[in-house]
Amino acid sequence: MKRSLAVPAALSLLLVLIAFPAIAQESKSGSYTKIPTVKGIEMLPRGTTAPEFVVRDLSDKEFRLKDCCGKDPVLLFFWSFFCGPCREEMPMINQMARLYQGRGLHVIGVNLDGKEMKKAIEKFVANEKIQFRIVFDELAGDSFTVADPYGVAGTPALFLVDRKGVISFNVVGAVTADKLKKEIEKVIR
Repeated sequence: MKRSLAVPAALSLLLVLIAFPAIAQESKSGSYTKIPTVKGIEMLPRGTTAPEFVVRDLSDKEFRLKDCCGKDPVLLFFWSFFCGPCREEMPMINQMARLYQGRGLHVIGVNLDGKEMKKAIEKFVANEKIQFRIVFDELAGDSFTVADPYGVAGTPALFLVDRKGVISFNVVGAVTADKLKKEIEKVIR
């Protein structure tokens, strides 16, 4: 009898870990294990021209990457409301937005949850006092308009695009504030 209950319990636990990977990522100390990513998807490499995209933001205004690229550096932060590491990294990204806003850096939070989550995301943005623009990635069939061309296989993911529109830094998973500042300083000059 105990054996017959063990199999469904194990299957239920496996389903929870697959459906909610953020639960398995965060440790009690606040550090993270390696972020699980989708196999077979390669992140767009450094030195590559950033793909153009057009999406809508929280205010339903159109955002075009080309309106920033070629003039100013852009930090793209791919995130999900349901991603624990994304939410933990959000204050640091917000700090970078405040720190570098007068120096021309555009910080864009690319949300992967869809407009169906707009109210929850608006509340989160207000509660956290997020000071950078949030845009919604959109599904076109089975593909994301923004995340797929960039090769985003997990969140959080960051892409720093220089003034020429070229990716100068990228990472999936947590990054330290010092490391990100160092990379931003290279493209702000």
